[in-house]
Amino acid sequence: MAKPLKTVPTFTASFWKRIGDEVSDRIQVHTKKGKDVSDANFSKYSQKYEDDKAAGKFRRQSSTSRKPDLTLTGDMLRNLQTRSANKEGVIIGWSGTDAQKVQWNADMGREITTTSKPVTTKTENWIDKQVGIRIDRNIKATNETKTFVIG
Repeated sequence: MAKPLKTVPTFTASFWKRIGDEVSDRIQVHTKKGKDVSDANFSKYSQKYEDDKAAGKFRRQSSTSRKPDLTLTGDMLRNLQTRSANKEGVIIGWSGTDAQKVQWNADMGREITTTSKPVTTKTENWIDKQVGIRIDRNIKATNETKTFVIG
């Protein structure tokens, strides 16, 4: 007989930490491609900013791309990290001035994440798959098979 559902192992903080770290990486890669959370191209930079960035006129600049990729120094995207994880889930995000930069970019039409759509559809599907794999693994770990010999 199978064990009661209440004995099925739950998710762990380390599982959610791994998910949060991977989702942070996926958001960074997607953003550097110049795509927003809905997979549309980011709105253009102002012409002056685009020209100054292409000319390398900013301190600590690591990108000279004219394409909006939200990467001038790389600090803002690097600041996206797993902030906390427990057996219930994970919180990822930015802190301090980098969080303000994310909001300013959203106000300018370059949304990395939103309340209604926190991640891209592709990343959401990946999360669903990882959760499904873990659920299947947990169910198999608690499933017992009984063999009866008759006669």
